[in-house]
Amino acid sequence: MADLGERGVRSADQEAFYAELKEQRGRLDGLYGTLVLHRGLAEMMLEIGRFYRTAATVPDRYREAATLAVATETKCAYVWSKHEPTARNAGLPQPAIEALRHGQYDSSELSPHEQDVVALTLEALAIHSIPADLQERIADVYGVEGVLELSMLAGVYRMIAGYLTSIDVPLPADGRDPWGPDPGPGLGGA
Repeated sequence: MADLGERGVRSADQEAFYAELKEQRGRLDGLYGTLVLHRGLAEMMLEIGRFYRTAATVPDRYREAATLAVATETKCAYVWSKHEPTARNAGLPQPAIEALRHGQYDSSELSPHEQDVVALTLEALAIHSIPADLQERIADVYGVEGVLELSMLAGVYRMIAGYLTSIDVPLPADGRDPWGPDPGPGLGGA
């Protein structure tokens, strides 16, 4: 299927919404470039994103590690390319990012806490019951809210990966496929 956001068929209301979002966000591509065709869905996704960026109890570094693990499991290059720089900026070391890219979730490059965050997220992603001891370790740090945030994050990014893949949304202009033949700088390349 062609990328719906590139079809150029927007009503006047959709064009106005596109312009509004572009002014707020600086640029629109991928997820929001197509979701402007459905204002209700776009606003819901914006609100979810706002929550995770501004109100989540799980700090950025750990939340981004979880997001990269979901991107790896779903092989969603778009999600990876958007979140890998954010993870780095949030303090996740490059060796840990590389371990996540390769699906090495128990790597010594990840701290024991990062391993727990990723493990809980992946259990939720796989639609498994999260082991009680793992839930407790996360709850001891972030409360039950943190367990719920990471569990929902798995579902949110599974949904986003499915959406982006199903309608062939291209990578952002500055994005690279981290699992492609030449992953480029910051993704195991030169």
